Amino acid sequence: MIHQPGSSFYDVQTGEFILKAKELLKLHESLTRVYVLKLREDIERDVFMSTIEAQAHGIVNLVAIK
Repeated sequence: MIHQPGSSFYDVQTGEFILKAKELLKLHESLTRVYVLKLREDIERDVFMSTIEAQAHGIVNLVAIK
C-alpha cells in the first residue's frame, strides 16, 4: 500500500504543530520525487510483465487466477 506519511498531532502546541506539518510536507514531496523518478524509468521503454509481476509493481490491485 502506498499512502501519505502521517503523524500524531494531538497534545502539541501550535508552533510544534506547524513545524511537524512542514516536515510532513517535505517528506511527502521527497517521496513523490522518488516515485516520479521510478515511474519515469519504467515508461522509458516497453516493459512486459506477468500478472504477478504487475501486481508486485503496483500496476494492478488483484490478479484473479481461474
